[in-house]
Order: sequence, then structure tokens, then C-alpha cells
Amino acid sequence: MARKIFAYGMDGLITPMMKYFAKEGVLPTFQRMLDGGTVNQTLPSFPVWTPTNWATLSTGAHTGTHSVTRWRVQLPSGTRINSFDGRANNAERIWNALERQGLKGVAVHYPAAHPSGVQSGFVVDGFGHPGHASTDYEIAAGQAYTTTAQEEETVQMDHDGTAVRRKQRSIEPIPAFQSAEGWSNLPNSQSPPLESVIEVHARLGDDVNTFYLLALDGSGNGYDRVQIYTAKDGNTNIAQSCLGEWSDWAIETFQIEGRDQRASVRFKLLELNTDGSGLKLYRTQVTYTDGFTYPDELAAELIDRFGPYQEHASMTPYTSGMTDFDTALEECEYQGLWFADVANYILHEKDCNLFYCHWHLYDYLNHIHLNDVDPVCPGYDPNTADEALDLFRKAYIVGDRVLQRIWDAADSETYVGVLADHGASPDVRIANIRLFLHEQGFTALKEGATGVEEDQVLEKDIDWENTTAYMKDDKGFDIFIHAEPGPKFDEIERKLLLTLRTWVDEQVGRNPIAIALPNRDAYLLGQWGDQCGDVIFAWEHGYVSGYYGQWKSIVGGGSVGAPEVFGAHHGGFIPTQSDISSSYGSFFLAGPGLKKGYERPTDKLGYIHAADVVPTLCHILDIDPPAQTQGAIAYDLFEGHEMVREREG
Repeated sequence: MARKIFAYGMDGLITPMMKYFAKEGVLPTFQRMLDGGTVNQTLPSFPVWTPTNWATLSTGAHTGTHSVTRWRVQLPSGTRINSFDGRANNAERIWNALERQGLKGVAVHYPAAHPSGVQSGFVVDGFGHPGHASTDYEIAAGQAYTTTAQEEETVQMDHDGTAVRRKQRSIEPIPAFQSAEGWSNLPNSQSPPLESVIEVHARLGDDVNTFYLLALDGSGNGYDRVQIYTAKDGNTNIAQSCLGEWSDWAIETFQIEGRDQRASVRFKLLELNTDGSGLKLYRTQVTYTDGFTYPDELAAELIDRFGPYQEHASMTPYTSGMTDFDTALEECEYQGLWFADVANYILHEKDCNLFYCHWHLYDYLNHIHLNDVDPVCPGYDPNTADEALDLFRKAYIVGDRVLQRIWDAADSETYVGVLADHGASPDVRIANIRLFLHEQGFTALKEGATGVEEDQVLEKDIDWENTTAYMKDDKGFDIFIHAEPGPKFDEIERKLLLTLRTWVDEQVGRNPIAIALPNRDAYLLGQWGDQCGDVIFAWEHGYVSGYYGQWKSIVGGGSVGAPEVFGAHHGGFIPTQSDISSSYGSFFLAGPGLKKGYERPTDKLGYIHAADVVPTLCHILDIDPPAQTQGAIAYDLFEGHEMVREREG
């Protein structure tokens, strides 16, 4: 029997936090992994970003080789494409290696899995971008509706999963309920039915999809449910939600860009007074029912077996005020269990040997609340820490159920694993690298240019005649020298390195920059190739840059200091950990021939690198790794390999 591997990707999972909750006894399946498998933190590829490390975890290549260095990759033509586009990754993926050797794999919601050359295997949503990013499978993002909307400051997720505070109407106002007029075939209700209406605006084109609401009294104790219709006809009912409950999924025809598109949606009634006032109704993302799989016919098969695919499930509904935390978590659980069901089906019934997925729950939560539970953060408040920690506890319990769903279906020749690209660490100090380069005279700006105070300098706003070094528009950890190779270039490089290496945060007496290297030495951080800048730098522990939408500003101004609002992040800094937080990745694996209850002693053997995961999985499957793999097999995870050697004498 051919071996099979479940490699369930849990973005942002933090191993120390998992152990903390497992010790409490609330994570029986993770405890099973701790007792019966190998549980290890991994050294992520630098920079410690989502697209970079999921690329490493699918190729076994270092950053410079797969070239996903940031959130956009520049093609030879000069065009910059999203790093979640399969064309961004310039190395062969593990599922390609499987196919070359007569096996098949499946990638679900995995970053840059499409296009990636899959022929005989399977792909479900090969974009896998966190947050409300552009997706080819969406009619409209999730939305809440209310009859009493007010503008308020909310926290929403940016495109890369960062929490951002904005003032806006996150809940769409709709007309107050009034007596139902002009209807046919009204349903039974103990009180006269009341009507309202909602509109679903397609994200592309100007199409408006209209649905009609009826508030109904099912018990005689007042209005307690809402039904949704496509017309003012009781025979067109598509969904019903009682107070605090989800409706069934509805699959309907929507209009987008002037064409018909079948898509799925469900609703949850969050608030409704018994007199029909005070409505708050949440609607999920409206997601296509076709076009999101390879091969195409797989989509209908999966929906028939497991229900509709929800492409975006996150903490955005919670942080924006659209829902409570539990409702947002329920969406994430639906998605996570759906992935697990697909894994079991395709590996056991579709003759596949490897399952890969990307589930983003923990990264969302880390960005929002990790600073609230870790005393390392200067903004930590012990009075609210337990409440915030319970949110993480609930989320890890959901992850435990997801892992159980897979493990319960595994046979004696199946390996069960969990991968995490990175964790996160609380903010301690904030650094504005673009402002620093401007203050030090490296980057000159055109008159009227804005954004530098928020670490945003667009290349179109740079005064090139007076600029010697600059950063690209994207989030960055590398600086480009505005000069051709030669003596002038060398002088700018020398001055730039000296300036970075001697930068001092005067308030605390620390260097914000831990490492600054010229391109020729950047291999020390896994950097080389056509995406690599001229000077590469890594932030010191506790310093973060590039997320000014969350922390608003630096207290007292300047290029380094304390944030006005604390958060937690991962990125271009040296991985670090505390008792509860960690920005390291994770690699858990259990199966035949693997040690039980083993964790690599990093003080003796160092960390398993993210690039080591793919060759280790290929070793288990007895296949050659992808062509550009550079990692090593983690032999110490296997029985009979005792790699720790004690000195004699």
C-alpha cells in the first residue's frame, strides 16, 4: 500500500501556545500528536511572511531560489504580480514532483498553487490569499445588515491579514421593517409578516442583486426569525434564519458583470427584537459554485458531498463589528472542517498520496489579540489578558477538531501532519524605514508627496535626481541603490550600510537593525536572485515596520518609537519567542517509523528549516524532491536516527 500524507497548513499556529492549551487538557488531538508524533518549531524563510514561507513549504527551496521575497513579484517584463499567483513562484512544487514519479497530490486554498502545472492531481482554489483580496470566485464579500446602523471606528483586515482601524459603515443600513405589502403566498406567522430588503452589490460590474426579507413570528411570542426571498412571493424562499442560528446554504443565480453566475450564500440572524425592530443580519461571502477547482468537474462533486466552498473565512466580521467573535469563528471552523473532509475524500477515494492546504485562522487572531495576551508587549493589560486568551483557546479547540477529523480517517500507513509558515510576536517598538531613509538624505521626495510618515513612499513620488537609495512600493526588507555598478555605487553602499548599522533608538538605547548586508552577502539570510535588492536588512527583536494602518503613528513622531496602538506581527525580523508567543513556524508529524513524543533539541541540532519539510515528506513517500529543493531530510525525526553526539573527554 502506498503511503499517504496529510499536511494540514495552519497559518500562524504558535507551538508554545498550542502546548499551553494542551497542558490544560482542552486539545486532546494535539496532545495525541505531542505523545505519539514529533512536534517541532521551524526556522522560517526570511522574510517571515505568508507568501514567502508557503512557497518554501511547497518547494523545499530558499527564498532567493523560489523568488517569492515579498507580496508582489516583478517579472522580467517589469510587471509586478501578486505573490499568490502561481507564476510568482519560480521553483517546482512538491505536487509536480509527485506527478513526475507517477503519484498524485491535492492542494486546497494553497497560496500560488495555480497555475503550477498540475496535470493529474487536484487543486481547489489555488490562490489562497488571506483577507478580502481579489478573487476570481466571489460575487461579493461577507456583509452585515442592520436597521440601526451607525458610523463607528472599526478594525478590519488589510490585504495581508493585518488588522487596520478605519472609520466607516461596516454594517450596511437597510429600511426598517414595515407591514408586508404586495406579496403573494405569504408564509404563516403568528404576527403579521414584516418586510425589508437587502442588496448584494457584485464586486465586478454594476450589478445589484436584490433580496427581500420577511420577519416572522413562529411561536406567538414575537418576531424570532427572518426568511429571505428572491421576489415578493412566498414560493421564492431561499433561506431562513432563527435568532442566533445559521440558515442552510442557498445556491442561487447572481448577476456579475452582466452575466448569470451560480453562487452559494447563507445567513445568520444576530439580532431581532420581538417587535420587529433592531435587526442585525449577517450574510457570508457569496462564492461561486464552479470554476474554483482543477479539474473543473471536481467543484460540483465536492459541493454535493460536503456543501458549498467558502473561499474567505476570517476574523474580519468580528474586527469590523459585523458579528461577534463566535460567529466569525464558526465560519472559520466550517472552512477548516470542509478542508479536512476534502482531504479525507481525495486521499482515500481519489488515489492521492499527499494533501496540502492553507487555513488562515491563527494568523488573523495573532494580528488582533496576541499583544493582549503576552506580557512582552508594553501594551499588555493583565486585567483583560484572560478574556483575550480565551479567544485563542476557542480557536485552538477548533483546530483540534479539524485535526481530529483527519486523524480519525487515517489508516496505519498514513502520516498526519500540521504545517505553519510562521507565528507572530507582539509589537514592542515601531520603525519607519522610509522616513529614516528620507531623513538621512538617501530618498528624496517630489514636492507635495505624501505618505512618508506612514512608511508609504510610492516610486512615482520619488525625486530620482536627488535620490541615492530607495525602497520599492511593496512591503520591504531590502533597499535599492540608484546608481550603476562602479565607484559611485560602492560609495553609496558603504554609506548606507554604515548608517543602518549605527542607527540608534535613543529612547531605549537599542539598534533597530540587527543585520544589514550587501547583496553579495545576502545569502546569509537566504537572499539572492532577480528579486534581491542591493542592501538587505533584518529588524532586531521587537521592532516591526510597515503596518502603519494598525498602529496609526509613532508616539512623539520620528522614525522609531512606541506605537500609538499595539498589535502583533511577523515579517522582516529575526524570529523570536516568549513563553506564549513565537514567530517560528511549525512542523508536526506522526506516522509509522517516526519517533513518538520527540522534539528536536535545538540547542544541540539547531532548528528544522522550513526548506527541510518538503525533502522530509518526499523521503517518506520514497520519491525524489522537487527540482529546486535545497533543504535536507530531518533524519532525527525517524526511529533509529540518534543525531545528538556528546563530546568525550
